[in-house]
Amino acid sequence: FVCVSIVAIYGDDVVEQRLPADEILLHFSSLAMHMNGQLVLKKARGLLHEFRKRLKIPCTLYGLCSQVNAGMWDSGHVPTVECIGHLGNDVCSYNSSPSSPVYDDD
Repeated sequence: FVCVSIVAIYGDDVVEQRLPADEILLHFSSLAMHMNGQLVLKKARGLLHEFRKRLKIPCTLYGLCSQVNAGMWDSGHVPTVECIGHLGNDVCSYNSSPSSPVYDDD
């Protein structure tokens, strides 16, 4: 959530200029010592709060809810997971089959 908050706060130039990957890395590297840490953490907390309020999440974000081991940061947040569709014939464990309505080859 910290990384996403950095991109949300400082990533407008990257999007507007459609920078290639190496220039994106250079952009954020040059900002590293000039970022407002309190602002970044406040944004990250807000993003985490919004994520935790969601009753449903896309299957691509399920890994954020998995627990590695019991610890003080593990919370047991278990939202409903919905398949958002995948390319090709990839089968998602949250979707019955590639022929379901989520998959649209058009």
